Amino acid sequence: MNWCSRLPRFKHISHRVSRLALYSKSRTPREVTQLCRCEARKALELYRAAHRAGVGLASAPQDECENMFLSMITATIRTGQADEALALLRDMRHRGPGVSAALFGSATKLCTSKQLYSECLSIYTFAMEDPSLKVEDRSVWSCLLFCAVETKSFASCGHFWERLRACGDPSCKDYGNMIRYASANGLWKLSLSLVQQMRRSGTDVDSVTYNTCLATCVAADRVDEARALLDEMAEAGGVSDAITYNTLSKGYAKAGRISQVFELFELMRARGVEPTQVTYGILLDSCINENQVAKAADVFELMKANGCVMNTVLYTTLIKGFARDGQVDKAMEVYEHMRSERTVPPDLITFSILIKANCDSGRLDGALRLKEAMVGLGLKADEVIFNNILGGCAKEADAELAKSTYQEMVDSGVKPSNATFSILIRLYAQCKLLDEAADMLRREPAMRGVVPEPRLYSQLVHCCLRDRHGKRATDVYRMMLEHAPPTASAHSGMLGMCVKLNMLDTAAEILAMAAEAGGRVDQADAEQVLRAAQRKRKGPCVEATAAAMEALGLRPAAA
Repeated sequence: MNWCSRLPRFKHISHRVSRLALYSKSRTPREVTQLCRCEARKALELYRAAHRAGVGLASAPQDECENMFLSMITATIRTGQADEALALLRDMRHRGPGVSAALFGSATKLCTSKQLYSECLSIYTFAMEDPSLKVEDRSVWSCLLFCAVETKSFASCGHFWERLRACGDPSCKDYGNMIRYASANGLWKLSLSLVQQMRRSGTDVDSVTYNTCLATCVAADRVDEARALLDEMAEAGGVSDAITYNTLSKGYAKAGRISQVFELFELMRARGVEPTQVTYGILLDSCINENQVAKAADVFELMKANGCVMNTVLYTTLIKGFARDGQVDKAMEVYEHMRSERTVPPDLITFSILIKANCDSGRLDGALRLKEAMVGLGLKADEVIFNNILGGCAKEADAELAKSTYQEMVDSGVKPSNATFSILIRLYAQCKLLDEAADMLRREPAMRGVVPEPRLYSQLVHCCLRDRHGKRATDVYRMMLEHAPPTASAHSGMLGMCVKLNMLDTAAEILAMAAEAGGRVDQADAEQVLRAAQRKRKGPCVEATAAAMEALGLRPAAA
């Protein structure tokens, strides 16, 4: 039974299809093809209805069937229904005339133009299940290569490239896609080889292709090869730009080859390529990273002389260099120059660097003024800034300012960290407020939702021991046991300090508590305490230490 006689029977399949079926009485695949042009969805519904009704395609002319499938596949891809297109291709293979190379090529090109890259590769996988399918159209392989690069399906790129070359000469875009593939995978040798192939074949190599290849070499730390490529670009003329030189400059800077960064800068200007903000930023960064602050200052003056428009990053980079070199006055001069321009406001990083520099140099008042200026610009202090000010308070032993700063920190919604609590412990120890330190450690982390690290307890135990407060040290140690058993290394530090300060009773008590908690103590550390107690002829301490060692499973060497 052919399509013409079976179409009227579609009306029983569904109410939605029945009207279309009645309207389509006596229609053939040719009419379905025509319907695709204006009513793609209805054409697909009609086809599916016919399929469910068992209508065969054998009696329809092959060219009409091919045109019908081509129309439906084209229509579904155009509307983004690539899964429907793949289903139609399966039908075409199993029920229709089969998938031809021309149809596969059309579907591939259309999917690519519609940016259906993954779907295009799925259609390719299906099509290649037929070993008799031969694709000789270079543009099809070009599309597949592009789709593979776009979807990062890199395992297929080599195959698509070889098939593409077998069908004809690759285009500039094809080379560009392969160079993108090489760049994404760090294949600098392949990238250079492709550029050389382009030059030998007379294919135009544009600046994007050259720059991508050069960036691949730089990313692989092959700056010498990148420099050779730059010279080739200069010979070619018109393809090197500021991006080219900046990319290579970054490579030299990363390798610590600062002299070549400046040589490249001079070469850039000699060749008539105008330096950009990025160029000057690389020069500044390389100077700062190599601790050549005076040279960075020279670059800054050169930028101003050349009329380079300054931005926040450039100013902040120079400020960072002076701050790192301990030249806080110079850093503040740059900051004041920055503020005077009014068009380049400092950001949170700028203030963070300056506040830390002032705190580290004992200029706590200056740090607080910077914080006020930051708030005036609408910036909110973060944990790093609060921690830096707390560090300044610890340096100045200003407990009251530290307390108010910490309260401001939590009131403003900034969550303290273990670093914050470590600074506070240092502050309280500096101010001889060890009871407050212990109370803070017992209360604040839990209240702020922070899990205290064992190092905080070790830090406070050491502070107590240095201040020769054995009872307070053991109290903090007991608190430590409630959270996490100390490591053997932590015990080594505490017991070693006890012996050094002749606080042997405290050491014996720590050993006893460690044994009771099933802690880990090295044999050598316990024996150190025992020998010291024996030398001092402290009988009760010797007995307590020996008992603790036995409980820890450690046998005294003298026994």
